[in-house]
Amino acid sequence: MRPALRGVILLVAVALATQSGAAAPAATRQVTRAEAAIFWTPEVGLLAVGYCVPGINHCPRGALERTTDGGRTYRIVLHTGASIVGMKTLGSNGALATLSDGDAWRTLDGGRTWRPAAFKPYFWATPRIALRFDAYFQRNTQKLALRVTHDGGRTWRLLVDPCNRAVTYNAYADPVTPKLWWIVCIGLPAGGTMDKAIFRTRDGGKTWEPRAENLTAPKPTARGIAFTGYPNGIAFASNGFGLLTESLGTLYVSRDGGLHFSGHPKVHRPDLDFCRSAAAFSNGVAYALLTAGFPGRLVATHDFGRTWHVVQRWSG
Repeated sequence: MRPALRGVILLVAVALATQSGAAAPAATRQVTRAEAAIFWTPEVGLLAVGYCVPGINHCPRGALERTTDGGRTYRIVLHTGASIVGMKTLGSNGALATLSDGDAWRTLDGGRTWRPAAFKPYFWATPRIALRFDAYFQRNTQKLALRVTHDGGRTWRLLVDPCNRAVTYNAYADPVTPKLWWIVCIGLPAGGTMDKAIFRTRDGGKTWEPRAENLTAPKPTARGIAFTGYPNGIAFASNGFGLLTESLGTLYVSRDGGLHFSGHPKVHRPDLDFCRSAAAFSNGVAYALLTAGFPGRLVATHDFGRTWHVVQRWSG
């Protein structure tokens, strides 16, 4: 097990000289950028990194790295010929990594082996069960259609979408088990503010329970959630411990199934940090991958979100 890649990871020396004896061109320096992280257990997970040109948003290559000690150390399990732009879990031991060139790679054995896969922007409970949201218009009003598949995406069944009771610009889901799901419904971004509403189902989408929300008439906070901030993900454990992540906002923690939240602006700094990934577990462990420009840091809690510490930093 080698230490996690950090800082400078590659020096490509171009040792060419002209016939007149001119000096060789300067070496091309690349740095490591943390792109996404997933965890299947409090100890085992994957990190996606890009090998990037410093100072500009150009990462021509990438890699996937596996950790078995909660993110402290990693080892490379797959090199990619393009940068990695996202990663999602496929059940308890699978993952799907998507690349900037449109390709995707899939593992079903905890990252040990990988195969090319078709990119499917779904929210997976298992390699066969997934959710998706499709936008449509009813007169002049946008609605969301929630669909579920039980055969890996070959066929889909329409479910009642609770977002249509609240706000319907977009939605993110975390199907924790085949029947236990959380979703966050969001509205149009407006000057750093956004409507948001959270729902939970415990019967595979047959019935939905409203949880925290902050809608229409802006309130400083509603059940702990501020009207500012753009939600970009949700991550829960089966016992109701979970995270709501944002850009232009902060990191929110719930310990009652999403009914109430507490914000952590000292962990995720509003208007500065961007949360790329999050994971939560029933024993009180949770992770969030935060970036502010190129630098990134993986933060963790072991006491249900009451205190947080930095597990790993990337200086790129």
